[in-house]
Amino acid sequence: MKIPSNSVNMTDRTLPTDSAPPASDLNAAPPAAISTQDISAATAATGETSQNAQQEAKGPPKTRWFVLAAFGFLGAALVAGMFLIRLPFYLVQPGSVRPAEQRVDISGAKSFETKGQVLFTTVFVDQATPALMIRAWLDDAVEIRTRDEMYPDGNRQSSQKQNQLRMDLSKLTATRVALEYLGIEATYDADGTRVVAVQKEAPADGVLLPGDVIVSVDGAEVALPSDIAPELADHAPGEQVQVVVRRQDSDGKPVRKDLAVTLGAAADEVTRPILGIEGEPDAPTIDSKVQVAVDSGTVSGPSAGLAWTLAILDRMTPRSLTGGRTVAVTGEILDDGTVGPIGGILQKVAAVKRAGVKMFIYPAATPQNEQKQMRALAGKQVELRPVKNLDQAVKALSPNGIQLPR
Repeated sequence: MKIPSNSVNMTDRTLPTDSAPPASDLNAAPPAAISTQDISAATAATGETSQNAQQEAKGPPKTRWFVLAAFGFLGAALVAGMFLIRLPFYLVQPGSVRPAEQRVDISGAKSFETKGQVLFTTVFVDQATPALMIRAWLDDAVEIRTRDEMYPDGNRQSSQKQNQLRMDLSKLTATRVALEYLGIEATYDADGTRVVAVQKEAPADGVLLPGDVIVSVDGAEVALPSDIAPELADHAPGEQVQVVVRRQDSDGKPVRKDLAVTLGAAADEVTRPILGIEGEPDAPTIDSKVQVAVDSGTVSGPSAGLAWTLAILDRMTPRSLTGGRTVAVTGEILDDGTVGPIGGILQKVAAVKRAGVKMFIYPAATPQNEQKQMRALAGKQVELRPVKNLDQAVKALSPNGIQLPR
């Protein structure tokens, strides 16, 4: 096809200056010539503008990394805080179940190794963190307590010391009760009665002090707390008696003090005189031809008392008390063989269940609402056996009783 002379070749980058424009463009300004350099410059400018626009949209690289680092630091601090920040709450959690017989040593009598195990149970107490609180809310076996509930006297170290003393006393009580159950004579002995607490507003408040060791009342020697009441029987509330105590001086040295103490009245019997103290044996021991040593390790509190008692019986009798079974036990053992209630019972059920133990002996004196929770938690996996005293505990394990050593 022939191209008219006034047509423009659209492949050309420039137009000849001597060519006439089309008729429709006669009044328009002639187009300016565009060079290759101009196009390159325009392209470069456009590219630079595009890059600047992208940088403005994204922000300076250093600022972006700073923001990311800040968020990362805050996230790490939050996670660390969840596990490290201590809250004013304590968590009572399922602890462990441990063999009791292997912690018992007998001297002065024959002992036996038998099949089966008596296990004592523990709880684990930890101060709460935010992460542990979340776990506690999701676990029915974890109990949340305030600091006041956990340590009523406000002193954690003092409470721990008292719990250790209660464990030591529970081992002695278990020893005496077990030996007497076997017909072996055993009596308590001590170096006096230690004052654990003095009743507020009692006449003796401020005269007798916690930590004092009473060694004499009204001229009579005192070794055990049970020695005090008979010496007060001939007196009346409001009268004074002479009390001799051992007390540490400012240098920590023991000194003897003679004190005049005014007697108070018992709350349940206003004519009965009392010193108004809570006392416990100081440096107690068991006087018997058979010596029993119980290693409780770092466990404190009195709740293993029944387990220690059964373990001593099992070690001193030739036939397995448990019939070869593994049985978990908890409960405080009292001087008359009664099994007293203990704390953390739900956590101990959970520990027994998690350990796969099929039978759990516990105090019948446990409140009914807690026993209902125990049954729900134990399900069909753990047989719960409440007992009122040592004899019931023995028969729960061995219905025909124990075989006495010959």
